[in-house]
Amino acid sequence: MISGLTPNLTASSDSAGAASGDVANANELGKNDFLKLLVAQLQAQDPLDPQSAEDFSAQLAQFSSLEQLTNVNDNLKQIESFEQAVNNSSLVNLIGKNVDSPGDRIDYNTDETKTLNFSLSEEAAQVSVDIFDSTGNKVTTLTLASQSAGNNQAIWNGKDAEGKSVPPGAYTFQVKAETINGEEISATTFVSGKITDVIFGQDGAQAVINGQKTAVSEISRVSI
Repeated sequence: MISGLTPNLTASSDSAGAASGDVANANELGKNDFLKLLVAQLQAQDPLDPQSAEDFSAQLAQFSSLEQLTNVNDNLKQIESFEQAVNNSSLVNLIGKNVDSPGDRIDYNTDETKTLNFSLSEEAAQVSVDIFDSTGNKVTTLTLASQSAGNNQAIWNGKDAEGKSVPPGAYTFQVKAETINGEEISATTFVSGKITDVIFGQDGAQAVINGQKTAVSEISRVSI
């Protein structure tokens, strides 16, 4: 009797997993294993005490249900693959678009000004923007007057605290904001740039913005 067996659909008829020696699936029954057991039981049953029609019908019903569930599972996988292909195709349209995404990187070249973008959770009476070089040393601090809640900008002229031009390279910035009572306000930095490439991988789609990879899901604004 095998009517008590409940085959695990995750194994189904995927012979590729078994061929690869997947230990986890070694103890699971698929529909082919279930059918083999059913046939073996019929061949080995006692002719003087054959299996009742009710038990045999119940086992056939189990096999039929398993077959249907397997087909449903295969169809869902096909739908998922199709939706992923459609989604990837739509993401390609982001190439060439200007976007905002979380970040604090500044790629500085000689004799240029950089716009540093940040967002405040509420109105701030005072805002300071610290700029660091690639080694983590503070280069300078920009002090701003009161700023409103939402998106704001600070302009850096590429000078250090002594007024000297900094060398070209990668820099980062950090924003600190306070209310008129000196209470700290939440500040989020973000970068703006044009998407030059979209990369599809196991961890999801990533957009290349200003030479840096950013998860597409983190993009907060898209414009032409």
